[in-house]
Amino acid sequence: MGVSITSTVVAADEATELVQLHIFVREEDWFGTFDEVEVWRSRTLSAGPYEELTSDTWRCARVPKEGGDPVTPQPDGPSVAIVGDELQLKLNEKDELTIIFTGTDPLTYAACAAQIQTQAAGRLRAWVDEDWKLVLETTEPGTGAVLRVLGGDAAPKLELPTSEPSSLAFGQDGRIQLMQGREKYSFNDIRGNSAYYYRTRFRSRLQATFSEFSKPYPANQSLGISGENIVCGQLKLVTLDGKPLRNQLVRVFNRYKTQQVEGFLVAGPGLERLSSMEGKVEFFLVRGSEVTVSIDGTDIVRDIKVPSDQDTKVFNLLDPNLGPDDYFRVRVPDIEYAQRRTL
Repeated sequence: MGVSITSTVVAADEATELVQLHIFVREEDWFGTFDEVEVWRSRTLSAGPYEELTSDTWRCARVPKEGGDPVTPQPDGPSVAIVGDELQLKLNEKDELTIIFTGTDPLTYAACAAQIQTQAAGRLRAWVDEDWKLVLETTEPGTGAVLRVLGGDAAPKLELPTSEPSSLAFGQDGRIQLMQGREKYSFNDIRGNSAYYYRTRFRSRLQATFSEFSKPYPANQSLGISGENIVCGQLKLVTLDGKPLRNQLVRVFNRYKTQQVEGFLVAGPGLERLSSMEGKVEFFLVRGSEVTVSIDGTDIVRDIKVPSDQDTKVFNLLDPNLGPDDYFRVRVPDIEYAQRRTL
């Protein structure tokens, strides 16, 4: 599975960057085994920790994350002396809410939940779950929803976390459903950031089984041209006994045909990738470019022309139909070094 990233700043605030992922798959890699794709994000390092941006359905941002769903009848929960105290919240990383509790002490958690909902004016839900925990949740689902507990005297009385990562929650989109005949999918992280990292994996909804994670993709290495002019070239390698050939270096070199796309000259150094634990290598290449593909440690070298057809989303780098030269060995010039003569 290959992922390319388009990052677009939609506001001056770095926290409101839209990161769009283009996910390329081949049907043979998932059909019969998996049926959906998960998307994960790290807000710190490429090594993680990662949190899933997708779920079995669209979900709202919830604090605490392990809080249970509403139950009927709702428990009253504990009683606390909280009148006059403040609870400070932040929605979508831009709108701050200050909840001031009123009435006569003590108030039950259920009464506090009702005041939170009223003062949030429909932007938050609050309830007491079956374990007597106060739960807060945005009314908006998806990756655009963010809920942060900033603090206030009321937060510890309501047992709400005030430090990350527990105090910060993000909504989730539904997992990407795979379809036969489709090789490209898109996913938007509405509250992304150019400093984040992303990775993906296949999942079976019925069997609850997973594939290997893709390598991490940094959002700061976004495309300079539109995703429609990018295509994913793949290669699968195995050893003589049929096992995945891991950590095999594959290179793609630009043949410099002065190609321009959307006003940009296709230039720069070659690309290098190591094969994954499954023996797969993926490159994102500009449509129509002419490149040389080589596999280190072998004599396989090929000149190919990257497919220009917009219907092609993923292709085999060793497809014999991709170039005028259908050779898999290093070409040796036919030069006569010394002629044999009869004296």
